[in-house]
Amino acid sequence: MSATFQEIFRAGHDPSRAKFLARVFGIFSEEIVRIWANHDDASYAEFVPGARPTLKALGETRGHTLDFALRHKATGQVFVVEMKCEIEFQNFRYFVLDRVGQLDHHTKEAFRALLAAAGGAPRPRAFVKGREVIYDGAILIWGSVTEAGRKAVMEHTGLHDVLSVEQICQDLVSWKSRRYAELLEKRLRWSRELFEGLAAAAGPSPSATMRSTGQ
Repeated sequence: MSATFQEIFRAGHDPSRAKFLARVFGIFSEEIVRIWANHDDASYAEFVPGARPTLKALGETRGHTLDFALRHKATGQVFVVEMKCEIEFQNFRYFVLDRVGQLDHHTKEAFRALLAAAGGAPRPRAFVKGREVIYDGAILIWGSVTEAGRKAVMEHTGLHDVLSVEQICQDLVSWKSRRYAELLEKRLRWSRELFEGLAAAAGPSPSATMRSTGQ
C-alpha cells in the first residue's frame, strides 16, 4: 500500500474528510474480510461462505447475529466473529486497539454475546443458516491493533484471536489478490461515476465559465 492504513484516513487533519472516508469504507469493509477469508493464503476460511452466525443463550428464543463464522485451516476449529472498525469516531479514539478499556463502550447485546462465546461454560449456542454448529470460541476483528493491545484483550476476555482490518488489507496487497483489486476498482469506478454525474448535472462552475469565455 502506498500509504499506511491509518494514514489514509488521518491525512490532512480534516475531520469532515475522515468522517466521509470512514463511512465510505464501512460500506464494503465486510466484503474485504470475506475476500481475505476465501484466499488460499489466509489462516482462516469462512465456515459457510456468506453466512452469519446467530448466538442464543440457554433458554433464549431470540438470538444475536454476529458478522462471520471462521474456520481455522490448520486446526479445523470454528469461531464466531464480530467486526468493530470504528475509524474516526470520537477523534480516532477507537481506531487502534491498544488497551482493554476500549471495549467498554460496546454495550449492545450482540457484543456481550461475543464475549460470552469467548468465555467458559455455559457458552451461548451458535446457529448458521438455522443449523446448530459446535464452535471453539470467538474472534474479534478491529480496525488496527497493537501487539500489546491484542495480547491484553485476549488475556482479559478469553478471545481466541484479535485480527485487524489493517493487516487483512496488507495481506491482500502482498498476495496480489485479484478479487481485492477488482473490488477496489469497481468501487472507484462507481464513485467516479457518481461525482462526475453530479458535477455534470450541476452545470459548469462560475470559474470554468469565465475561463471558457476568456474573462
